[in-house]
Amino acid sequence: MTQETYDSMKNETRNIIKDLKAGRDLPGSVKRYSELLSTAFTKYASFKLSMNYYTMLEMLDEADEERKKETEDIFNTIRDSLTAVVRDKKADEENIAKLLEKRQLVTDKMKVLTSFTDAMSVFEYVLLRKDPETVLNAVDTAVVAENMYNYVFQDNDKLVINSKIQSFIAELPVRMTKERFFDIISNTLAIYRGGEKEAVNDFAEMIRTVSLIEKPEGFETCFPSLYKIYEKLSAADMKELSKKDHLNLMADISAATEMISDHVTDYLMLEEVINDTLVLLLTDDKVQEELLDEKDKAAEKILIDTLALESIYEAPAGTDELFEKLEGAQEEAYDTLANISSSLFDISTEYSETIEEAGLKDCYDRLIKADKLTSTSLFIDLDKEIRIVNDAADDQYIDTIKSELEESFKMLFAELPVYLRRSVMAKVLSVIPVFFNNKEEIRDYFLYALDKCSDKVELSATVAIINDLMLSE
Repeated sequence: MTQETYDSMKNETRNIIKDLKAGRDLPGSVKRYSELLSTAFTKYASFKLSMNYYTMLEMLDEADEERKKETEDIFNTIRDSLTAVVRDKKADEENIAKLLEKRQLVTDKMKVLTSFTDAMSVFEYVLLRKDPETVLNAVDTAVVAENMYNYVFQDNDKLVINSKIQSFIAELPVRMTKERFFDIISNTLAIYRGGEKEAVNDFAEMIRTVSLIEKPEGFETCFPSLYKIYEKLSAADMKELSKKDHLNLMADISAATEMISDHVTDYLMLEEVINDTLVLLLTDDKVQEELLDEKDKAAEKILIDTLALESIYEAPAGTDELFEKLEGAQEEAYDTLANISSSLFDISTEYSETIEEAGLKDCYDRLIKADKLTSTSLFIDLDKEIRIVNDAADDQYIDTIKSELEESFKMLFAELPVYLRRSVMAKVLSVIPVFFNNKEEIRDYFLYALDKCSDKVELSATVAIINDLMLSE
């Protein structure tokens, strides 16, 4: 019956679009479309939640006490909202508001974790090149550079080529002046001339973030254990390290990386469950019961049973059989949802007057939010509108952003020792669009970076890292 239901929903959507284009029964058509799309959203979100809420409960069961305490309030809000919409059928605007607040909290914490990830990569870049036990091998820089060049261009795919170049730039020694570094930033900004200001702002924000010019709010307080490691690494003199000191600092980075990974896993799962719960809250009141079947009932039963659990190990008998009924359900539901939702933007814009007259504006606003929540971007801004008119960045705007970035980097570099300054440069250069004009410039950069590195330990360590990159494919 499921496939027949989905085919029926798709066919009815096609007929609605035909009626709209022909100007037939506009109020009835926009109303019925909203009902079909609401049902498609609810079905898809329910299938995902039946599995992900169960998985989230299992994840929290296995987490240490610190992680449980950290996520307890978020989890409780999710559980209360799901209980209201799935079991009690009494969800309201307050449930949505509370869940949106927790969604923003998770988003903010992920920004902090991303910043710690950037920080650890900056420190690790230095430490990998300061290992007292690095084996000093004779390096023929011309041969290494040629091998790198051949490795990059053994592919024809431009995206793969650019990815390989950026991977090498992230590892190569940095021996350029601050002026040359600023020139590269300036030339990259020039690419955005005439484009949207928003794109320029996004690029500048990305540069400030990865370089740690800007740290997100909560960097010092959200994760005390991580910040303590960050402070220790920041204060360490890495110019000359004993074997013991090097091992200790590398152990700190490993510990921080593991903590970051655990937290990221938690928050990614929490965000996904929050998003799908919000989809239910936004669309459940418009669901058409005649379009639900035994799979939908199985998903609802799993959710109701799981919401009653304190521990995943208390799951009632028969849960596995219910999960078996849902095999392939999520994929089928997504295919139907994608088919129906593909017309949402066009309908909501072209027939906005009819939608408003029919009293469906709030309904369509909710559908647009639900559409964003089911996108591939877990942390998408739900309030950001799709703009059609460009707000172009002219020369003056580009120059202003460039000056602000240069001033910020000068202040940052004044506070950092040379080795961290170089690490930050390598980090920034590895995330900006490839800044070479032709293949020969790429070959020359590889050779120049290797030739200008007079530190034999750094050069040997770098070549070893680069060889590992080439051999790992």
